[in-house]
Amino acid sequence: MGLLLKGDTHACIAYIVGQLIAGKNVTSMYDCARSFEIGVSGLPDESCLKSFHCFNWSYMTHSPGIFRYRFTCNAGRLINLSVKGNTFIGYIQDSSLHFMGKARSEAVHLYDQNGATHFNYRIFGNNLSN
Repeated sequence: MGLLLKGDTHACIAYIVGQLIAGKNVTSMYDCARSFEIGVSGLPDESCLKSFHCFNWSYMTHSPGIFRYRFTCNAGRLINLSVKGNTFIGYIQDSSLHFMGKARSEAVHLYDQNGATHFNYRIFGNNLSN
């Protein structure tokens, strides 16, 4: 199975957003609601997530200050994100999962619209080089 077809979907999204918006080379995350640390090795498609770079993305400017991104990993589902500053909104194609949130240098807040559930992750890792 590919990315986001199994395992912790919300943690995978937080990982990707942590890389893309917060500019972190994420090594681990802390799930604030469940009170435990998540290592990247515990996520589905760990090898693809670890090799995450901008070449995994196609993007275009939608309107001033808003960027649209598409990400896929191996045989996984396509993730569509719209980003403006530190806020994002997105969905996983061919699923009912729609989400929105904010990312800061050390945290990702994610709201799952379908499940009406909030997720908060602290992200750990080095800042990505520009």
